[in-house]
Amino acid sequence: MARSQHSRFTLFTAYCLLTTGLVGCESFQRKFTRRSKPQPPPTPIISFRDYTQAMTPLDRYRKHYLIFQYWDGELLEAFQSHLPNPKRLKRASSESLGELQALQGLVTDDVAVRLSPLIEERARIDEELQQGVTGLSRASALQRAIEAQSRRIHREFFWRDVEDHLKQK
Repeated sequence: MARSQHSRFTLFTAYCLLTTGLVGCESFQRKFTRRSKPQPPPTPIISFRDYTQAMTPLDRYRKHYLIFQYWDGELLEAFQSHLPNPKRLKRASSESLGELQALQGLVTDDVAVRLSPLIEERARIDEELQQGVTGLSRASALQRAIEAQSRRIHREFFWRDVEDHLKQK
């Protein structure tokens, strides 16, 4: 009887080993499977196209006008803060002046002549801001001058008002 128990135990153990071998333990299998190396991500194909040639003169003027409005708003907002940031003032001033000059290049000569005094005034303000504003009263005076100039530009040089006075390509 002891021999039959021993043979049963041996058969049972062999059966368990065979079953485990055939079915396998998943973590054991994962331990010995060869993993493929991660592939580098594919490089994107970048193709730049110049869409500025497809823009109409009105689209180009409108684009520069909107950018001018943005930088002009940034400049006025910088003045209205409790402690004006000099770098912010300088950047907004130079960018708005650049956009005004771009607008002047897009309009016909008669409108460009009307825009010239505003650009000259803005250039003087920009030069003063680039050197650094001294005093709260001078900053307040510059802010008022920029606000008045912004209203005048909006009133006289809005894109709908100069639509018929744009240079053609």
